[in-house]
Amino acid sequence: MEVTVLNLALLICFLLLGLQDVSDAALVDTVCTSGGGECVAVHADAVCDPVNLKCECKTDYIVDPGNADACVQDLDPSLDLPGLEVITTIACTTDGDCTTTDANSICDTTAGKCACKSSYIEQNAGCVTIIDEFTCDSSDATSCSSLDAKSECDATTNKCQCSSGNTAENGVCVAIINGFTCDSSDPTSCSNLDAKSECDTMSVKCKCSTDNTAVDGVCQTIITSVACTTDGDCSSDANSFCDTTAGKCACNSAYTVQGASCVAIINGFTCDSSDPTSCSNLDAKSECDATTTKCKCSSGNGAVNGVCQTIINGFTCDSSDATSCSSLDAKSECDATTTKCKCSAGNTAENGVCVAILGGYTCDSHHKSCTALDAKSECDTTTSNCKCSSGYTAVNGVCGTEKSSAESVRISWIFVTAVMFVVCCMV
Repeated sequence: MEVTVLNLALLICFLLLGLQDVSDAALVDTVCTSGGGECVAVHADAVCDPVNLKCECKTDYIVDPGNADACVQDLDPSLDLPGLEVITTIACTTDGDCTTTDANSICDTTAGKCACKSSYIEQNAGCVTIIDEFTCDSSDATSCSSLDAKSECDATTNKCQCSSGNTAENGVCVAIINGFTCDSSDPTSCSNLDAKSECDTMSVKCKCSTDNTAVDGVCQTIITSVACTTDGDCSSDANSFCDTTAGKCACNSAYTVQGASCVAIINGFTCDSSDPTSCSNLDAKSECDATTTKCKCSSGNGAVNGVCQTIINGFTCDSSDATSCSSLDAKSECDATTTKCKCSAGNTAENGVCVAILGGYTCDSHHKSCTALDAKSECDTTTSNCKCSSGYTAVNGVCGTEKSSAESVRISWIFVTAVMFVVCCMV
């Protein structure tokens, strides 16, 4: 009888446990049958584990770190951590509270939560390295660069990698040249990263080896260092030729070396606007444009085959082309006899540029005469510009008809007209 009562009590307890409300239980704690209907009721992407008869997320899905009753797609199963607890949600006071879960985490004592170490980022609940481990989106140009400015997404592996000219050092992308810390005792420490580089024993940083220079972070052979016997040996740069005397490639006329290649001096060479000789050392009649930081011909000069020449009396023009000179200096024209540019009528050259004689040319009543340019002009001492002398007026930029003579003619015509009118009235 006692056994029967005991068995009855156990049976009642078992029934009570079985009937216990499990509505608050997490997905993985939900008891299920092989059909899995109990799991789908919790979340559409849940299934029943036929062995343990407990709900779990279906293949390629994990329990949502922010909702124990939901399943989310697992972006990279290879990086899953045991328990799938999001590392940055774990409360901590010391690093040890974090590293037991993820060795690549530390305790952010200010926030009181675990955080990923430098060069690591949270993905799929744990901390992964940005370079080589973080799963990126190759369709998003900032997927990696927003995490490491010198990185990009590899479209093949969908992992972040260092962009051209950069390499990983302590998990962070750094420039190979003048950035990567090399081993001077290892001759391949730099050349393994950039074949034309070597380790600088003083700075212990990679540098481009002799005859090479960095272009966009990658070492390239300087064209003028290339040995040659024919122009064909210099064909890697269309603006170069073989200097057979020196046995080296050289830049064509009007070109100079910048970086590893030949660039046009005018509108090609990047100059230093703070250095007045930055361009004139290359072309005496050029200067640095402070806006574009490119060399340009200085005032009064124009580029002919890439070389700056004086426009007036210097540039060889085409008399059959009306714009041959005016395209360089609006107040100039081509002299059909000399085939050189000259200032057009009513203009003269001042500092190599054509200016209007009247109101443009800067005169000096003692030394810089106006009459030598226009016999009927004089220097206005107030403006220091040429003007027509008293009694003359400007016609198309040239001092012409004397005012007094014109006035006399006008008066004469009035007198004659008046006389004719009187005669007609008398008749």
